[in-house]
Amino acid sequence: MDEVFLQLNDLLVPIKGEDNGFIDAPHVIIFIDATTDRVFAMDMQKDKKPTQFSYQMLLEALGEGYVIKGILDCPEYMAMPERFIKPNQLKVRDQKFDVIKPIIKNIELFLVSRRYGSHAVEICLEVASNVGINAKRPQIYKWLYRYLRAGCNVNAFLRKPGSGQGENKNYANKTGPKRGSGAVGRMKDSKDEKNIRYIVNKHIKCNAPKSYPKAFVEYEDRFASDPVVDGITGEISSFKRFNEELRISYEQFKNYARAYVKGHVDVIRTAQGETDKFNKDHKGLKGNIEEFYAEGPGHVYQVDETPLNVELVDEFDKTRTIRMGKPTCYSVIDMFSRTWVALLLTFAKASAHTAREVILVAFRDKNKFCEEIGVKLTEPWDISGKCRMIFVDNAEFKAELERSLSKDAQIEQIYNTEGNSQQKGLVERRHKSLEDFLYGVVPGAGKKNIAEYIQRRLRKNALLNIRELYQVLIDFITRYNNYYPIEGLPLSKEMRLDGVDPIPMDKFKWGLKNRPGYLKPVDENELYQSLLEVGEVTIHRDHLFLKGRYLGRREVRQSTKGLKYTCEWTLDKGLQDRESRKHLSKLPCRFMRYSLSTIYIETPEGFYPAILQSSDMMYQNMSDEAIQYDKNKQSVVHEKLKEKHDEKQSETRITASNLIISAKHEQVPINVNQANTQDISTHREEAIQREIVASKKQFNQMLGVEDNQVENLSPVPAEKQHPENTISTIFAAKSAEKRRQRRKS
Repeated sequence: MDEVFLQLNDLLVPIKGEDNGFIDAPHVIIFIDATTDRVFAMDMQKDKKPTQFSYQMLLEALGEGYVIKGILDCPEYMAMPERFIKPNQLKVRDQKFDVIKPIIKNIELFLVSRRYGSHAVEICLEVASNVGINAKRPQIYKWLYRYLRAGCNVNAFLRKPGSGQGENKNYANKTGPKRGSGAVGRMKDSKDEKNIRYIVNKHIKCNAPKSYPKAFVEYEDRFASDPVVDGITGEISSFKRFNEELRISYEQFKNYARAYVKGHVDVIRTAQGETDKFNKDHKGLKGNIEEFYAEGPGHVYQVDETPLNVELVDEFDKTRTIRMGKPTCYSVIDMFSRTWVALLLTFAKASAHTAREVILVAFRDKNKFCEEIGVKLTEPWDISGKCRMIFVDNAEFKAELERSLSKDAQIEQIYNTEGNSQQKGLVERRHKSLEDFLYGVVPGAGKKNIAEYIQRRLRKNALLNIRELYQVLIDFITRYNNYYPIEGLPLSKEMRLDGVDPIPMDKFKWGLKNRPGYLKPVDENELYQSLLEVGEVTIHRDHLFLKGRYLGRREVRQSTKGLKYTCEWTLDKGLQDRESRKHLSKLPCRFMRYSLSTIYIETPEGFYPAILQSSDMMYQNMSDEAIQYDKNKQSVVHEKLKEKHDEKQSETRITASNLIISAKHEQVPINVNQANTQDISTHREEAIQREIVASKKQFNQMLGVEDNQVENLSPVPAEKQHPENTISTIFAAKSAEKRRQRRKS
């Protein structure tokens, strides 16, 4: 019997006709804490606060079969990619999510509160006021419960298709609030918002920020005034404000500016030079981080990268003489169990793209990942799911990673304070373990503190390519996860009594059963939307084309040819037909840079795979930078071959020119009428007859037989014909003639 365990977003369904005593309707799990024997689940049928259950009782009910796990089937519009959602609906969706976010971030306090989280709700109402939503307390609860029922899917706030709200309503002429002077202002529009953002970026997002009142003066000078020009000097001497009913108020300016600043707080802190101070004093630095974040598998994943000290060769070079240099190694470690969750090799520099890719690998099924990069798994690596927090280096992984994860409130980012790299020591020690293993085992591998003359030899000794290094490293880390005893691995008394060995996967598996509630099951489509890079394919009759500009990550990119793909979905839909291509020539897609064997076409119905065509199948399981390198190299080779071909064809052009000159000397001029009244058919028949005679003569010359000899041969009656053919007869006549000539001589 399979081991019973619970995870976030599991749907618990009671068996019909069975009285289990505590659950009578489907519930979706939103919070788990096995240490205190608590599980909170949301009733799928009633708008009421999530119910608390005993974790052990739920496990027993699942084991006995009184309760079963169901499938949370959300409507199609909740899985729709953002590019297919109307901007106004996206705005409303994000505003509602921002309103309930204070509760989501402190969900445990809300759940255990006896006052229905009244303090958190007050904060939500304040947020609603700041973003311009007139919300009441019942609406806050309604939005929260809708979000939880949808499996914490932010698209739960989208309007259900066909619900009937009208479109294209124009409220631009609505009046604004009354001012203190009694004048009635106007409503703020999109142009005002653009102007406010400009002022914030220039006067607040800087190292000498101004206060909101002073920034508002700058706004009115630039966008709500007519400049008064000195008639003598021609310079602006002052500003004359527009009439009050034509301007927005200070409160309208301040509310929008505050909301904008709040949404870009990290960028603004960086511009103001406050990032280092904030990270040092406030962000993610509570006690010893390795001990503090050890509550369960998936609670915190730690991410870091390092240039791996091993020289590699080009995987397309059979002679293994082309050097590729040292790869960058990204690793993800689970801080609870010290398990290696993900590994990614690339020749690209550290960037948000590579950070997103390694997070994608950490969340995905590792069997699929290894299949995509052409690596065979020799040991189990059964770790998948979204973690609760990600601990990264703030200097390397910028805002793009944070934006890609911000829609899931259960995934937070903790940034390392610059200059305190010991906080990410887990990953750095793992990287040192890799280098220690490779040194002396793999040719071209070195260490940081080795003699200089040995360092110089590393590139000369390079032997393996990146694909082979992947195989070695994944073999190493999977065996490390499953068999390596870590000295000093924190084990509680409860773990010791349960027979847990100080091995990473032993502790990880124990945690899945006894410390659940941190890993969230993975939905591939959701991962594609949030973490895969966005691209575009052009539609052709026999293929889909991914342009070369998506290959490689250098700031100054060489011109690279793209890749051709085949997609069954576009063929079935007729999108590659000539008529369809007149109306739709491009499609959005998502792709993984570490392996471009498959890309995913983004549609309103979901994602559909497209695989490399046979002409580009040589690049299967290869990364974008490896493909770019090879295509650029092949482009140089092609140009050299083309140059040689053109040089040879110049001889053809000279021959053609000489023939034309000679023919012109022989040609007798005729007029157009004479050229067009000739009998072409007769001329062709004559030419064919001449070709037949010439071929016959050539054939006879090949056999060494005179034309008259062949013509004078008397026919042999059919009944006396020899089995050999006429050619044999000709050879016999030829031999007899040679004998006669020898006798005469």
